[in-house]
Parts: sequence; C-alpha cells; structure tokens
Amino acid sequence: NCSYFKHFTPGQSSEIFEVTTQKEYSISAAAIAIFSIGFAIIGTICVLLSFRKKRDYLLKPASMFYTFAG
Repeated sequence: NCSYFKHFTPGQSSEIFEVTTQKEYSISAAAIAIFSIGFAIIGTICVLLSFRKKRDYLLKPASMFYTFAG
C-alpha cells in the first residue's frame, strides 16, 4: 500500500499542480525593487559628495543606504 505517495501512484486520481503568479507578489516585488534603487541612488549621491568636498562623515550614511539597497 502506497498511500503516502498517492500523487505518484498510477490508477488513482492524480492532482494537477498549476503554477500561477499571484498579482500581490509581483506588485510587492516591484515596490521593493524601486525602494532598493532609490537607496542605491541616495548612497551614490552621498559617496560623490564625500569625495568631491572631502566630507568623510557622509561615508557612513552611504554604507547604510547601500546595505538597505541590498
């Protein structure tokens, strides 16, 4: 008796698995990607301002923004 593997035994009613993309997941993934790009842009601005005007204190927020973008 193979009741544990009933999806794989022949002769019984098999269940068809459908892979569908849920709309809520794709919207939240797009929002996370947009926030990630925004954090990367803010981090790049902090790095550029730090190198241009010799403001080393802007490197810590830049590293935080890059970490949030990851």
